Amino acid sequence: GHGKCDCGKCKCDEGWYGEACQYPTTCNLTRKKSNEMCKNSQDIICSGAGTCQCGRCKCTNSEGNGLVYGKFCECDDRECIDDETEEICTGHGKCYCGNCYCEAGWHGDKCEFQCDITPWEIKKRCTSPDGKICSNRGTCVCGECTCHDVDPTGDWGDIHGDTCECDERNCKAVYDRYSDDFCSGHGQCNCGRCDCKEGWTGKKCEHPRSCPLSVEESAKKCQGNSNLPCSGRGRCECGQCTCFPPGDNRVHGKNCECDDRQCENVDGHVCGG
Repeated sequence: GHGKCDCGKCKCDEGWYGEACQYPTTCNLTRKKSNEMCKNSQDIICSGAGTCQCGRCKCTNSEGNGLVYGKFCECDDRECIDDETEEICTGHGKCYCGNCYCEAGWHGDKCEFQCDITPWEIKKRCTSPDGKICSNRGTCVCGECTCHDVDPTGDWGDIHGDTCECDERNCKAVYDRYSDDFCSGHGQCNCGRCDCKEGWTGKKCEHPRSCPLSVEESAKKCQGNSNLPCSGRGRCECGQCTCFPPGDNRVHGKNCECDDRQCENVDGHVCGG
């Protein structure tokens, strides 16, 4: 809005200059205010790739190719140039803000590698056990999943696995990318599922168990010499049997193994009376 286009080039109005007539020749801002307006999210003026002129970044393009751009000069498409061929994305992709987006059949940071497997094989290798491509948590490139890790600073991120099937974020009560508080501190996270320590239960091991025994340990204690917990004549609770029917002392024993009803005849007399 500060000039006219003439044969593909801007002819700026008086008081404005720049390729798109975006810079005023005079500035009514203080230098401090101007610099504040030019800072990126890391508080770096023009991302260190340009100069601030009246609150607007003028990106440094010494070669005149316009590869450094953005409101804060945050995009540097020189990162897409292959060192050997000197082509952007090796001629097999498009560059956007310093990242190559490769054509089908090519991959790599600069699209320098050709994929030599069929599309069917690519899909097969990237399909997770639930039938989704990279578990909907990653990108499939030439048969390998690159997981969308929310914290890419570590070698082993919160999202991992050959098909990104493991999401450790599911083990945290409240997700915090900087916290290691998995399974409420009462268990171990295995591929997004909490294995609780003894005495704790819940999807994220958040509930203390009234019984410190696991279900298997409890049943084993109630089983005794029988094939069934409480000999099939009672209820097992935390390794102890309560014999049926409650209050009837004819069924007794640690594992309800004694059933004195077997000694009664049809008239209810014990051992014939």
